[in-house]
Amino acid sequence: MRKFNREIKDLNEITELIDGCDTLRVGFNDEGCPYIVPLSFGYEVIDGAFVFYVHGAKVGKRHELAAKAELVCVEADVCKGFVTLPGGDQTADYRSFIGKGIIETITGDEAVHALTALCRHCGFDTMHCTQAVVNATCVEKITVKEFTAKQRFK
Repeated sequence: MRKFNREIKDLNEITELIDGCDTLRVGFNDEGCPYIVPLSFGYEVIDGAFVFYVHGAKVGKRHELAAKAELVCVEADVCKGFVTLPGGDQTADYRSFIGKGIIETITGDEAVHALTALCRHCGFDTMHCTQAVVNATCVEKITVKEFTAKQRFK
């Protein structure tokens, strides 16, 4: 991070930032070229690590890359708008989170837990998916222990 005065260090503030995000971008390495996928997500904080839950089809490019990957990069942000600074320069008022973590496919009760967290983060009280839908869905857990967060304005 270039401007350390913008770093968000407090875990509660970072959690608040992530609570305000509706999309988690997951970056994969695709034969030397980044491949980024925007996904709905759920998450929880466990022992200071962010554990993100994402889901998708059991076929397709994202699924293939996730199956091959061990590490991925994640990014989430909130842009509150754009402002003019004294002197006339313009900038964005934002907060962002970037981390790298281990991605793994999960099944069974762990997948149901993950999908419930995802539904909750997306504004639903509970998950109402049938077992057939759960079985047809690929659910992944991304454990992020290395991360930074920053903001333009406090």
